[in-house]
Amino acid sequence: MAADDNQVAAPDTGFDEADPGYDLRPPFDDRLAERAKLLTKRRGQWLLRLALGAVGFATRTRMPPPHPSSGGERPQRILVVRVDLLGDVVLSLPAVRALARAFPEAEIDLLVLKSTAGILEGQPGIHRVLAYDPHIWRQPGSFLRVSHWLEATHVLRTIRAARYDLAVSISGDMGSILTRLSGARRRFGYSREAYRFFLTDPLPGGRYLTRQHETEYVLALARAAGGIATGPDDARPRLAVTQAANTLVSTLLGEGRAGLRRSGPVVTLHGGARNGQAKRWPTGHFARLAERLVEDFNALVVLTGAGSEAQIARAIEERCRHPLLNLAGKTSLPELAALLSASDLVISGDSGPMHIACAVGTPVISLHGPTDPLLSGPTSTPADGIVLRRELWCSPCYNASATAECPFGNPVCMKTLTVDLVYSAAWDRLVMSGHSVLRRPESLLYPVSKGTHYAATVTTDFPPPTDSQSS
Repeated sequence: MAADDNQVAAPDTGFDEADPGYDLRPPFDDRLAERAKLLTKRRGQWLLRLALGAVGFATRTRMPPPHPSSGGERPQRILVVRVDLLGDVVLSLPAVRALARAFPEAEIDLLVLKSTAGILEGQPGIHRVLAYDPHIWRQPGSFLRVSHWLEATHVLRTIRAARYDLAVSISGDMGSILTRLSGARRRFGYSREAYRFFLTDPLPGGRYLTRQHETEYVLALARAAGGIATGPDDARPRLAVTQAANTLVSTLLGEGRAGLRRSGPVVTLHGGARNGQAKRWPTGHFARLAERLVEDFNALVVLTGAGSEAQIARAIEERCRHPLLNLAGKTSLPELAALLSASDLVISGDSGPMHIACAVGTPVISLHGPTDPLLSGPTSTPADGIVLRRELWCSPCYNASATAECPFGNPVCMKTLTVDLVYSAAWDRLVMSGHSVLRRPESLLYPVSKGTHYAATVTTDFPPPTDSQSS
């Protein structure tokens, strides 16, 4: 490690009231209207659950599976349903691996959203990926659209024709409907997350009733269905990176290094979060973090995000004094996995790319506010998964019933994760990995000497830093 006597100026708290990185709190009348809409939606969902439960009861003996068992006692065709967000699909991979280990002769298909199907491209143990979004039926007027009915009919015919012996629903109510329509002889899922009588083998309870990581919940379903998972490594998702994606990313990074004259580590920043604005770290914080990484490590800082998150990446880029490599909206999901695999460090909120980074073995710094890292934190080994969060009376507040939005309209839990704190953790990780330092900060807020700050799914409480605080 090379270091000189140059030192950084006084620590930057990173707190920027003018640039919160998310929308300001809406007027009271708007919040009241949104609350009324939410209550109406929940009442409608309760009535729908009651109606579909009655349908399930009435048809429980009248809708036989479309075929006899294809393999005796051992299933030959398995369907896993996970029609949720990107990170949820990645966290479901241990269940797929457990089923593949128990039934190596079986063909395992996954039914996921169109927006997440790409991440499963070329993954071992998966026979086929089916893409469908059942959430389109929640849109106003959806039942009047012919295209919706044609698409649903096509998917229904496809899964019925597959003649599944076993289906596992990891997607709540929607998953239970799809597994029921598949005609699989045995259908597993959590009873609290399914319409009554739609499952043949319901497991008691559901997610979030106890503080347990998402991977443990999906593995419990896989074990109930006969899957094999024993050690802690079985709960860690793994993603293979395709050669084509690797080649493209190598070219992009090579051009970025040459164009920006960056010879240091590749640090990827992901500023978006699809499931709620309160999960986002402010764009101004990301910009100042990027500046320090460039100045102290000559790092190639890469910005990622889906096309819908390109505006967030542009905001970071515009606020940073140094040019960055902005790839937001420019990579497919396999290419994103390759990019994260080629990175030396990934810094993100609780997001799908954070979970992808863990699955390809890249060290991560995960910033948590409204979400509980014990439920959805990094699945990396303890040395590679760092969780930063504030211990506040109101955090974590996310309960999965809606998107992660601050009920007070001011996500202090994310805003007070300062640039100094995150940079100190990044500095520690990069230096420990052997990367050269151009200049050393005069103080580090991250407890480098304490062995308890690394935790895959356990959060650490850091006292609020002050300008004079040092490590």
